[in-house]
Amino acid sequence: MNSLTIQKGISYQDYRKLVTELMLEHKTTGTRQTPELIEFTKLNEQRSNRNEKQFILTNELVSLLSTKTFNEYWVVFVEAWCGDCAQNLPAIYNIAQNALGVELKIVIKSENLEEMHKYLTNGTEAIPKLVRVDKDTLTELGGWGARPTNAQAIAEHWKRNKETITKEDFEKELHLWYAKNRSHDIQQEFWEMLT
Repeated sequence: MNSLTIQKGISYQDYRKLVTELMLEHKTTGTRQTPELIEFTKLNEQRSNRNEKQFILTNELVSLLSTKTFNEYWVVFVEAWCGDCAQNLPAIYNIAQNALGVELKIVIKSENLEEMHKYLTNGTEAIPKLVRVDKDTLTELGGWGARPTNAQAIAEHWKRNKETITKEDFEKELHLWYAKNRSHDIQQEFWEMLT
């Protein structure tokens, strides 16, 4: 991981503040400022707010995090218009807040494309993409992203059936899954990653 990318990373609170400011200007993150992406950003602000309020750390993660000390940056590539970011970033933030020695760094994907290209998922710039980095050596320790496995299965099913499933129906199914799951799967995957 490039140290400059880590230095450019901002806190979760600064990221949320940035998104709110951009919305007031009828903008979003990145260079593509389409009406559709701006509307997604507004919708994602509501999703993020809801997910922050509803998040409850699982007993398994509480137990694990209370016994470990980390020395890591968690660098997460995001965009404000990305629905998966709005669904998963609040959980990542809360887990990081409870992980002693973890410093969360939020990085805008479109402003760091060269670095993002090192962390492709199935050949794509899928986000959110988390990279764990040792603070002292900048050695990469693993990562996560861009969706929980069960959410990814919904996306893969849609990709295989685009001729019969509309993008709107796919997004509806995906975000309904997120609403019902309430961050359970991402917490389970983080528990597995951190043990």
